[in-house]
Amino acid sequence: MEKDRRYKQVKLLIIKGEIKNFNQIFDTLPKSILARDLHMKGSTLTKLMKRVDKFHLSDLAVIAELCEIELETLFKLVIEQNSYYKKKR
Repeated sequence: MEKDRRYKQVKLLIIKGEIKNFNQIFDTLPKSILARDLHMKGSTLTKLMKRVDKFHLSDLAVIAELCEIELETLFKLVIEQNSYYKKKR
């Protein structure tokens, strides 16, 4: 299966600094596409988006690979998202 072209757009937006946290990825890439590529239900991905600390490392590695970014870069986005949700609670 061919990779969705929007992954490259996400990569460029991350490099430009326009995507500052994990959930901003979904302003460009539909959840359904990422859920399909991770072999999970959309509802599961939605739950994980609310609790990014519950993502499996293997899933984050796949996301980084799909977006062609370093895993450390994705970690920074996840950490920022997690900090945001902790402040809201």
